[in-house]
Amino acid sequence: MNSQAGPGADLLSTDSLGAYPKNLNRQIHGLRGFSTLAVFVYHVYGMGTLWNFWPASLNPVAPFFAAGKHGVEIFFIISGYLITGSLIRHQSAARFLTDRAIRLYPVFMTIQLIVFGLGPLVHYKWLSGISASAWALAFFENGLFLPGIFDLPLAQLNAWSLSYEAAFYLLSAAGFVLARKLGRWPVIAALALVLAGLIPFHARAAFFLPGVAIFFLFRRAAPTLPACLRALSVPALLGTLALLTVAESHAGVVYLATIPAFAFFLSVVEGRCLLSAILRTRFLQYLGTISYSFYLWSPVVTYPMKIVIERFLHGRLADEVNVTLFAMIGFAVSVAVSHLSYRILEDGAGRRLHRWAAARPVVVGAA
Repeated sequence: MNSQAGPGADLLSTDSLGAYPKNLNRQIHGLRGFSTLAVFVYHVYGMGTLWNFWPASLNPVAPFFAAGKHGVEIFFIISGYLITGSLIRHQSAARFLTDRAIRLYPVFMTIQLIVFGLGPLVHYKWLSGISASAWALAFFENGLFLPGIFDLPLAQLNAWSLSYEAAFYLLSAAGFVLARKLGRWPVIAALALVLAGLIPFHARAAFFLPGVAIFFLFRRAAPTLPACLRALSVPALLGTLALLTVAESHAGVVYLATIPAFAFFLSVVEGRCLLSAILRTRFLQYLGTISYSFYLWSPVVTYPMKIVIERFLHGRLADEVNVTLFAMIGFAVSVAVSHLSYRILEDGAGRRLHRWAAARPVVVGAA
């Protein structure tokens, strides 16, 4: 089954709420929702421990919450699969990169303006007391998605992963252009050498590769997987998360984790694994649709909440109550804000920008 074509065919979706294109792979769409929910679960744990309202009674399940951070690697696998298809469908690196910019910037820049506008006033992290020149430089660096790939100050908590995404877009587009000029195999060999040099410094980027490989495996005809492989989808997912958790202290293990990740995502793309029915539920489909907005807005929305809990409720209410309030209210408000963000910025502004870009003349000779 093919994945979503056109605008938004990347780590996150731009479908109209409640309507699914015929060529949308709903398993992948639901996996977006699952991944963004996993990252939110991790932030509940991370903020609770950082701001001293994580209850000791929940420590036995803390590894489950902590493993949620690796939903980001699942996003990378999804991007490897969908972005490869998007670039091939565009048949133009210029249009592809324009599409990516329109996909990412409306939500990202809205939050960027809020963070950089209010950050110095509310003494937010490193923006407290920042000079005008340092502010301008950091605004420029964050606007180009440099923090993440490069060791630079990061303004938006989750935006480090967009640095990896942007680098993948640029590398993919460059490979596409060169393949047209030099041929496929010389470029594949060159890209392999580049990746061999870069991935050791950014090991998580290896998770784009299973998605790319599975795209080409499914490109011509979707293979029918044996039942035993479909049955391994859940253990493969759990194995991926477990190995990524080990990789936090033993970096080389991250490459081993791509093996069960390949098996897990392969079964998801085929669409008949044990998790398929769960991934197609209305809840995860909805989260998949708003997941880009949710991923970026949830840390912004929950930031004042954790301050209120730490200053006014910590010590007055049981930590179990505090973390429950943080999770439930934070999730509900994040969903509400993300819904509006999707409607206004992703769907509304995105459609207008796409119409504007479509009316621009294409440079002659652009790949």
